Parts: sequence; C-alpha cells; structure tokens
Amino acid sequence: MPSTPKFSASKPNSELEPSPLLTAKLEKLRRLKTLQAEAQRLESERLRKIDVFGLLGYTPTPKQQEFHDATEYDVLYGGAAGGGKTRALLMDDLRDCVRHPGIRIGAFRRTYGELKESLLAELSQIGYAGALGATWNGTEYELRFPNGSLLMFRYAESVKDASRRQGGQYQKLTFDERTLTPPDVCSFLESRLRSGRSDIPVIGIRSGTNPGGAGHGAVKTRYIKPTNYGENVITDERNRTVRFIPSKLADNPHVNPEYAQDLMGLTGKLRSAFLDGDWDVFAGQMFPEVKRDRHVLDPIALPATWKRYNGVDWGFTAPWAVLWGAVDEDGRVWIYRELYERGVGEAEQAQRILAAEAAGEGVAVRFADDAMWATRGDAKPIAAVYADNGVHLTAAGKGAGSRVTGWQRVRSYLAEGPACPHHRAHGWETCPRLHLFSTVTELYRELSDLPHATKGDPEDADTTADDHAVDAARYLLTNLGAGPEYLVLDEAPVSAQGERLSPLGSSMAYQPDPADDSSWWLDDDDGPRPGGTVQAP
Repeated sequence: MPSTPKFSASKPNSELEPSPLLTAKLEKLRRLKTLQAEAQRLESERLRKIDVFGLLGYTPTPKQQEFHDATEYDVLYGGAAGGGKTRALLMDDLRDCVRHPGIRIGAFRRTYGELKESLLAELSQIGYAGALGATWNGTEYELRFPNGSLLMFRYAESVKDASRRQGGQYQKLTFDERTLTPPDVCSFLESRLRSGRSDIPVIGIRSGTNPGGAGHGAVKTRYIKPTNYGENVITDERNRTVRFIPSKLADNPHVNPEYAQDLMGLTGKLRSAFLDGDWDVFAGQMFPEVKRDRHVLDPIALPATWKRYNGVDWGFTAPWAVLWGAVDEDGRVWIYRELYERGVGEAEQAQRILAAEAAGEGVAVRFADDAMWATRGDAKPIAAVYADNGVHLTAAGKGAGSRVTGWQRVRSYLAEGPACPHHRAHGWETCPRLHLFSTVTELYRELSDLPHATKGDPEDADTTADDHAVDAARYLLTNLGAGPEYLVLDEAPVSAQGERLSPLGSSMAYQPDPADDSSWWLDDDDGPRPGGTVQAP
C-alpha cells in the first residue's frame, strides 16, 4: 500500500511554490496595473485642467460658479427667471463629458418643443461644442465626444415617455425646468442612475427651474423647505446629499436688458414667481388664498355633537388619501385627521381607517372616488373590499364638469366668513370656512402647491401634480352642500353664566362613547357597527 506523502511545516514542498517564470509574470502584471492606475490618474488630472468653459467662451457668474463647484449628489439651481440656469446646466454637462471619459448624461425637458427652445438652442449658440472635438447627431439628438462620453437630449412628458429609456443607464441626469415635468417622470428616470464600470462615477442629478408647474409641490418638498430655502445642505432617506442654490435676476449681469425690464414689469403672482423666485406664491397657483396663519390651527377638542364625514381618494402606486371632517353648527368644516400613504392594499386601507378612529367615533358618510366601484376582471370592486372590512362608502359622484364645480366648492370653503367662537375669542372678526389642524400636513401642502391645468379646461387642476388629498377634500365638500350659513351677532356671545367665550381646548378631537343615548348617529335600535355608514339626519 503506497505511503501518504508527508509535508514539513518548516520546509514547504517545492512543487507548491510558483516557478520563477510565473513569479516574474505576476510581478510584471502588478507593475502594469500600477502604471495603468498612474496613467489614469495623470489623465484625470490633465482633463481637469482643460479649460472647458474658456474653450466655449463661457464666463460663469458667481452664482453659476457656485453651482459648478457643488459636489452634492442632487443639486437644484433656480428660483427667479433670468438667472442663467439653462446655460449653467448645459455647460456643467459639457465639462463632465470632458472630465469623465465614457460617461453617459441624459438632459431632459418635458417636450421636444421645450428642449429645442432651451438646451438645444444654447448648444447651437456654441457651435455644438465643436471646440471640444464633439460630434453632433441631429437625428438622435446626441453629442458624442472623442473620449467616448455621450450627452443625450431627451423629452419625457409622461412615465410612458420615460419608460422608453428603461434599458439605458445614466451616470448623470439633468432636468431643465424641473417643475414642469411631472414628479413621477423624474422619479422613474432617477432609477436609471447607475454605472457598470468602476472608472466611471455616478455624479447624480442637476436641475434648474422656476416656481410653478406640475412638479412645484414635489420640488418644494424635496429641495426648498428641507434646506430652509437654500441655507443648509441635507441628507435624504437614501443617504444622498441634497442642495438648493437660489438664483435671482440680479445674479446674472449678462441678462438681456429688455428681458429684465419685462420681468420687472410683472405684477402679482407672476412677479413673485419669475422676478422674486418666491416658492410660496407662483403663477398658475390653483388656491393662492390658502394661508397658514388663517387656515391652519393647532388641534383642539371638537364638540361631540358635530357630525363627522370622510373624503376618500383611492390609490396604491399613487398615494391613497383619507380625510376626516367635522361640521360645526354654522356649517364650517374642520379637517382634523388624514391618512396619506402609498403601497397599501384595499383591505388594509379599510382596516387602517378603522384603526385611526377613536373608540366610539361615528362617521356619518364616507364619500369616495367613484372609480372605487369599477370592476377589474374577476376582482371585487374596491368599494366592496372596503365593505367586507367594515368600511362602507358612498360614491362622491363625478358627472360632467363636476371637477371644476368641485374646485369652486373648495374655494367657497377657503373663503372668509364671520369668525367662529374659537377665533372670535382670539379677536378675529372673520375666519375661513375651512379649518385644517396642523397635523393635516399633506392636504395643506397640496392646497398650497396645486397648479392650474396647462391643457384642457384652465379652470381645472393639473392632474399630473399631487392632487390626492385635495381630491378627497373635493369629494367631501361637494357633498356637504353649498357651504356655511351664519347667524351674525352684534357682539360676541357669552355663556349662561355671563362669561365671554374663550378658545377651545388644546387636546385632539375625540368622539364620545356610542353607548351614550344622546349621540346623534344612533338612529336605530342597534346603532352602526364601527366603520358603518349612517345616513346623516
């Protein structure tokens, strides 16, 4: 029987050692990699020293230079018109194409017409970057560089447009006039940001825009408010740095004097948006009358006798929104609770509605989107799934022209009327007919940021903007009638003891126990089960 070879720990078997030839080859490979790395470093240094802006005859303003120097992942440059945003975006892309061989950059506008009048017009003025050795393909709208970099000009008005780019990947995305592009389109395109090569970095996102448009609310929520209007750099939930660089007309000394005079001649919302870069008031704003200091108050205890209603706007990929409103003796509506979530199935939606309500809380009618009664193949209508889970709905009713009628109803509630007891106690003579608790943040955001439609009926809202909570409000308010009626008193009322009225308390709204026989919703022997629909008296 052959003996098993034995190996000495102190004297390794020579057969296991690499041969001198293999050792030499490995050393040569190591030196080659070192040389390649050094060559890449030197090439990167060389490319960074190329004066791209000088070759193109571009001298950045101080604000544009601040944008070019930004190293954050996601940077928004904008505010007022005339700040040189489009040129800064284009020049930044051209510089990155030179600095990073093989990079792929996608530059987007909402439509081809807008693309032609902005980025492509700027590109034409500098000879399609011929000074950088770039080659323009007018059929594909692509600028190719000798180092393999590619700058692609694209339009995307809808997710369908954006999905045409699904197979591609970008290392940088540029959005010119970002607020005009629907938020879901931007989100889809951002999912295309990646790199399959270690030597090509993912730079991130660069955007320029003015206030207003379908994406106004999303941009304000992502860039403006979290950064305190550009004062701070923040880190988002995905650990990406986000920065806002505000710009105004005065920041651009090269602006056409006639254009500057036109902007300074604007008035009202147009002036606030395009000259001042005001993100709280913008051209095309659907409800400019919404004011935080008038419509929003901290949660207070609401009387148990006030009738309660829901407005429900269904969504899964898009947000699902539910509002709870209480109607006071004068017909004012107090929105005291909301749910606003994505990715929640219809059965769980119903369960979450019931879970949000206090013990004994009774809701007279839950007005919901008519689409929730539609059938989808063999699946039950969403309204039926809600009912199976204890939440019975009433169709809000959406006949011809009802959207515009509904928005008018919303306006009637946003308007001022004689002050309620709570605000009279604070010295107000009038207050809005619609009150929002400060905890109802999504409805306030959508009311503040919703723009008018740019297509179809100009009296309608832009359906590509966030309109889920406001739709729920529209369903609710449209079905409550024409609005409040008031008993106007000559002087503030007093209690039976002669004391002047004081503000309501500071606790959250609640409903009394349903065992209370005086509860208005107990209109039969058994009373409604939790979540059941009761016809309002």
